[in-house]
Amino acid sequence: MIAKIKNHFAPSRLRVKLFSAPRARNDYATHVPILIGLARLREIRSVLEFGCGYYSTLTFLNRAAFPHLERLQSVENDASWAETIHEAAKSDERWTLKLIRREIAESISALDLEAFDLVLIDDSKTSTQRSATIRAVAGKQPQRPWIVIHDFEIEEYRRAAAGFKHRHVFKAFNPETGVLSNHVTHWKSLDRTIRSNKMLDPDRTVHWIRVLSASSAAK
Repeated sequence: MIAKIKNHFAPSRLRVKLFSAPRARNDYATHVPILIGLARLREIRSVLEFGCGYYSTLTFLNRAAFPHLERLQSVENDASWAETIHEAAKSDERWTLKLIRREIAESISALDLEAFDLVLIDDSKTSTQRSATIRAVAGKQPQRPWIVIHDFEIEEYRRAAAGFKHRHVFKAFNPETGVLSNHVTHWKSLDRTIRSNKMLDPDRTVHWIRVLSASSAAK
């Protein structure tokens, strides 16, 4: 979700698709199982997130969820929200928070996206701003990182991400989560595992770690 409680967009202002899944009780956490699962498919040591939040920043810093993480860099342009998350995560030396005073999209040209294994896009107060972030990331044609986008049911975000070679939408939970890449992917088995366990609420982190770790070990 857009980092916190700041992305309840008015439905009339967005083009969204019809869902087979009802909107999740905790709609800010529906990307959590996907994040945990991706860390079982690849050793994710460095993460960049645009828009920090309880259900992203603290998941990345959870050593059981991301056992290989060495560095998390968060970029945020909402000072009040940045302070809230800073209070929750400041004791972790692996984390750095960069507070900027302009649009998130404007900060991307100066970043080396190839230095990261995973990039999460979950920023901004409007869909227009987040779409600009997605386009800026896509425009750099990153080869190394997997790109994760929350609220990927929004058509504006899908159009902004059209430049990626590979795109997969995780639809077990609503809001949906998109995972994108410009290199080889293997996300379908993860999607099947999440779908088969969707009776679990997406914010039940401990349970998802257990389920996804067991599934990974069995392969």
